[in-house]
Amino acid sequence: MSWLVLSLALAAAPDAWVLPGLHVQLVVSEDLDPDRLRGLARPETVLWVRTQTNGLRRSTAETLRLAGSAFVQVRPPLGAPALAPFVGRVGPWVEESGLDVGRVHRWSPGRLAVDVQGPFTAELAARLRVLRPVAVRWNRGGWPSREDWEQARGFAGVELSGTSGAPADCGVVPARNRVRVRMPLESLTADGVCGLALRIEVAPAADPLAVHAALLAHPNADLLIDVGNDAGRASAARQLIDRLAAATPDARPEAPSTPRADGGTR
Repeated sequence: MSWLVLSLALAAAPDAWVLPGLHVQLVVSEDLDPDRLRGLARPETVLWVRTQTNGLRRSTAETLRLAGSAFVQVRPPLGAPALAPFVGRVGPWVEESGLDVGRVHRWSPGRLAVDVQGPFTAELAARLRVLRPVAVRWNRGGWPSREDWEQARGFAGVELSGTSGAPADCGVVPARNRVRVRMPLESLTADGVCGLALRIEVAPAADPLAVHAALLAHPNADLLIDVGNDAGRASAARQLIDRLAAATPDARPEAPSTPRADGGTR
């Protein structure tokens, strides 16, 4: 089925094909062409900006405020100039390992994203409670244990990655939790993973029909696209988002909406 045919199907039977919503996580470099970055900063996107230093160009900081929300990679300690971009929906993104959590809590502007590695221990949970992040990127390195799940369930905005190749033990997953599992589009099945919300990794040039079908099959899923500093990948990602937004009645490109929890279920 071509995109034209799908468009006709959308018109003929809108209830069957319309997406319930569209939320896209985009990993970009601070060195991405400014015009390309501006094209990706839209209400349905969350921008994750990788940086080389703690300094962010003023024009880049202004562009980030056009997105639904954004997180900028930083390396504490930070001075006042480095904290300037973090207002409204734009927050810092830090690595938990070796972090002085008390100090970070004192300067954090409120919307903090944290990368964590390995088991979700009680000690890690205690450190995160000090930081109070709105998003946690958890690379477990295998399927989590029952103890991991019990600790992780206390936090919103958790994205679980690093489970590739590990069998999913659904028996240890609590019935109520807010963890979202990252999964490549190519590995996606109709059953999903233990009933958990999904974050589907897609290439910028992915077939829009395949992505559309995946979102229809998993209405609580969002997308993850790695753009880096490649202008071609940024252009392809924008085209993909445009096509998916056309099938989403609630998409409102003219003004940012209030962001939801960045990694949790809807």
